[in-house]
Amino acid sequence: MKYPTRSLWLLAAIAILWGVNWPMMKMALREMGVWQFRGLCVLAGAFWLGGYCLLKNVSFHIPRKHHNRLFICAMCNVLGWNILAAYGLAQLPSGRAALIAYSMPLWVVMLSRFVLRERIWASRWIAIAVGMGGIVLLLWDELEVLQRAPYGTLMMLAAGFVWALGVVFTKGFPRLLPTQSLVFWQMVIGGVPTLIGAFFIAGDWLPRNASAYFGLIFNLTIVFGFCHFAWNELVRTLPANITGITSLSVPVIGVLSGLLLLGEVPRTYDWIALAMLCAAVALVVFYEPAPLRAKARVPGAKTIIPMSDDEDERIRDKVMRAVEDGSRPHTIVRPTKHR
Repeated sequence: MKYPTRSLWLLAAIAILWGVNWPMMKMALREMGVWQFRGLCVLAGAFWLGGYCLLKNVSFHIPRKHHNRLFICAMCNVLGWNILAAYGLAQLPSGRAALIAYSMPLWVVMLSRFVLRERIWASRWIAIAVGMGGIVLLLWDELEVLQRAPYGTLMMLAAGFVWALGVVFTKGFPRLLPTQSLVFWQMVIGGVPTLIGAFFIAGDWLPRNASAYFGLIFNLTIVFGFCHFAWNELVRTLPANITGITSLSVPVIGVLSGLLLLGEVPRTYDWIALAMLCAAVALVVFYEPAPLRAKARVPGAKTIIPMSDDEDERIRDKVMRAVEDGSRPHTIVRPTKHR
């Protein structure tokens, strides 16, 4: 299938910019407090997203029944991820921090099993085992070789976990809700405790030298401005296995940009763990197991719908939206399409 050239260029730009952002954040955090840096970033993100929604007449309304889920997503995706990742990055080389953070797809697989009751295929278990093997290797390097407590590694693991938890809960929102308004309210809800922490926890609000200023401005404009807008568009226009390329490319670019911008020379363990995590994430993103023709019954419908692939899921979404609107379909015809 041929994808729009513009979307592919945007995907490449996001991967590069997010990868380069890890040493950029490191430069800013050398002279700023964690809470102050993240507070300014989240404030900028809410400003950009709010302005975009107003400019494009995107509705800010989120139905009351989704408020609890929205709060959980804000605590995970905004407060938890931003603060934990910043504390972890402050104690680790930027490349290693990016590598550990992008173990997130592995956590998504495991959490989906317990939260969404999704089946974990054999290939997913292999991916989890390989990826976690890379994480254990980094923990062992911290403890035995570098002779220091792995606080930074554990912080980044926690950041990846809460990010994955937010991703899993985000799946519960109806697709009719605008992504931009969902992300805006997450920025607002998660930004409030972040800003409160910034005022009460000691730390510098502004850096002192040019490189740290550049890292701050890069985050306020490029990352929380352009990257968020571009990503929101891509997740709607490209399939998951294509957008999942970012999960593979960002840590690689993070390691290389840390070497070029900060002079951080990766250790042998970093390269081995990078290869293991890339292989694990590739299994999750690109390898699709042979589908089971599991059957799922739609509430209020007499017909049983076979569920297995993306087409079936789109049909189910349409029916479920009809159910939520109050109608009760009695017959559901699945189009016969040769694959």
